[in-house]
Order: sequence, then C-alpha cells, then structure tokens
Amino acid sequence: MFENIGWIVEAKIRQGKKAEFEAVMSEIVAKTREEQGTLNYQYYLSEEGDVLVYERFADVASAHIHVSNWDTFAERWVAAATPIRMVHLGELPEDLRARHSALAPLWLKPFGGFARSV
Repeated sequence: MFENIGWIVEAKIRQGKKAEFEAVMSEIVAKTREEQGTLNYQYYLSEEGDVLVYERFADVASAHIHVSNWDTFAERWVAAATPIRMVHLGELPEDLRARHSALAPLWLKPFGGFARSV
C-alpha cells in the first residue's frame, strides 16, 4: 500500500546533556544527509527536552544503511538522551526489525491513507 518504510523514535534529553545531544544530533544529521535513500530524517524538540525523530526511507536497503551509520553514534546519543519509545511504520522485514529489538518497538503496518509527492 505504501512504498516507503520508516520509524519514529521518542526520547528525553538527560538533565544537563542538551549541548552533548545537539552535538551528536548535528553529526548524525550531516552523515545521514549523505544517504541517498533516506527521505526524511527530522528531529523535533519540546521546551521540556522531549525529542521526536521521524525517519523515512525509500526501501529496506536504505534503512539498513542508515542503521549501520547510526550505530557509530549510538553510544553518544544514548548517553545524552533516554530512548522512551519506538514505532516501526510499514512493511519492515524481520531482519530490519531485529536491529531495533532492544527498544521493543511497536510495529504498525499500513492500514489506509496515501502519500503525496510535492
């Protein structure tokens, strides 16, 4: 039904770690910008330090590339923010879902709606 796959990650910046989080986030964004198959990689932040990351990929291979790149930043990211929740979006194969198993993500499969190109 939907051509793309992705996920949403929710986290909370640890007390006193906003600068560290912003630094690692900036590095990840720069690296992710080089990934041709990453369609969206967007961070949102509340005044209280709640973080939401929206990630969308052209295909499974692109998602695997991104996870492999992200793994090099994971330790610093988690040191600066506590992961709260992860939601997988779309028809993700088991090998890709397994790469996030530590976060026990909720898996939501396509149900209805549409995607539009601008």
